Amino acid sequence: MKAAWRQLQSLGEEVQRQGDSVRERQKSWLLACLHRNRDTGYGRRFDFSSICTAETYQEQVPVTAYQDLAPWIERMAAGEPDLLFSGLPISFECTGGSSGGSKLIPYSKASLDDFQIAILPWLAETIANYDLQGSAYWAVSPAMRPPQQTLSGIPVGLPDAAYLGNAAIPAFLQTLAVPEWVGSLTDLHDWQLATLYWLIQREDLELISVWSPTFFLSLLTALEERAPELAEIFRLGRKIAGHGLPADQTGGERLKGYLASQNSGQLWPRLKVVSCWGDASSKHFFTGLKNSMPHAAFQPKGLLATEGVVTIPGRQGQPVLSAGSGFYEFLDERGRIHFASELEKGLRYEVMMTTSGGLYRYRTGDRVVCQGWTEGLPILRFIGRCGLVSDLVGEKLTDDFVARSLEDIPDFSMLVPSADGIPNYVLIRDACTDSLAKNLACSLETALAKNPQYAYARRTGQLGCLEMRTVAAPAEKFIQYRLKHGAELGDIKIPSLCPDPDILTAFQERTAETAA
Repeated sequence: MKAAWRQLQSLGEEVQRQGDSVRERQKSWLLACLHRNRDTGYGRRFDFSSICTAETYQEQVPVTAYQDLAPWIERMAAGEPDLLFSGLPISFECTGGSSGGSKLIPYSKASLDDFQIAILPWLAETIANYDLQGSAYWAVSPAMRPPQQTLSGIPVGLPDAAYLGNAAIPAFLQTLAVPEWVGSLTDLHDWQLATLYWLIQREDLELISVWSPTFFLSLLTALEERAPELAEIFRLGRKIAGHGLPADQTGGERLKGYLASQNSGQLWPRLKVVSCWGDASSKHFFTGLKNSMPHAAFQPKGLLATEGVVTIPGRQGQPVLSAGSGFYEFLDERGRIHFASELEKGLRYEVMMTTSGGLYRYRTGDRVVCQGWTEGLPILRFIGRCGLVSDLVGEKLTDDFVARSLEDIPDFSMLVPSADGIPNYVLIRDACTDSLAKNLACSLETALAKNPQYAYARRTGQLGCLEMRTVAAPAEKFIQYRLKHGAELGDIKIPSLCPDPDILTAFQERTAETAA
């Protein structure tokens, strides 16, 4: 396995981080993309062949949202080539945002190459920094839906290894702590049991790479709940969907040791690093997972979306712009658009990206704050989604504002609008004492009132009192709700604000209720 890690490291080191200024790297990437796609339908419409500067690109090509590109994407899915990029897509991916909804995102070979330009150097640095030699757990969601394709036969969905490139796949597969077949299981409970079985088996586990920290936290919760069943499998063995889970006394002893000590080091004594989301609404869960594994280092992931890569962890672990993976523009809070080279420390921006997958000047809905510069690249920390906005009576609460308002409230916290009777907001919480609930509700009410529209709506009685609901296992209930509505388990992110009008049905079981 050590040889597999060295091969992955070598592949990442071959993709050198370029030394040019971010402005030159961005211009070079943009002009190459436009030249490559100048004879496409979109390229001809906006005369890509005449564009020779980033400024001209801004003048000739409009800012877009998904609905602007959807007609082009629908034609691509039907099998029409040379529309947003040369040729046909090699695949599509469906987005899975926090508030639901699905968009079909086309991938070209060049767009997958852009993912590799970002991911492989990060992986190489992680291997070198932590001297990885054992196994790794790369989050794999259960296959709860059959393989999909468009009517023209183009596949929808790619395995994680595809983002690393064909050259990396053999070495990547050798590092897996959980066998590849587990990801093909269609029953959630079977998938969960097989995943836990193999994770407990792997005393040599050194890397955990998942998207949401809640993904692994839910596995740890399931480990507790299904411990008797797991112990029985380690004693007698079992088959799941034709695959064997052999009896293993050592695995059973390690499970027993973990349950007695609650020390994750009993299961994974060699665990070196955990990589997962750590910003915005994931911050509390990141801290919770970190507390569960105090013997491991934790690395927040960058901002990687279905549409493309924005940031990756730099050499110091900070989220830096992946300047070679796309062309990026930034919309400030006054509506002005900036190049990456023009970003100012302390200011907040919405990300716009141009990708090799046919997204041109595309508003991603992701908001970042510039935290300065390092090695010639801006440090951009994700702070929330523009699209997550709740507006019952004109208050316009945004996800990043609510995330900041909840910053000092520990554990699970989610703000949900309620339109029953007098409109109001409900804070969903883990079970807590009545006195703590009242203090938390008062503290949050004060923080929300910093939004003048919210304060006005409360003063005039348009919005009712903030309500607190304490719910047993709220994270698990939210995850189950999202799974029922078509989300992929590994992609589910628990937002600070969830404007979905039906989400309260997921939290019907209550242990307490307090109004501010």
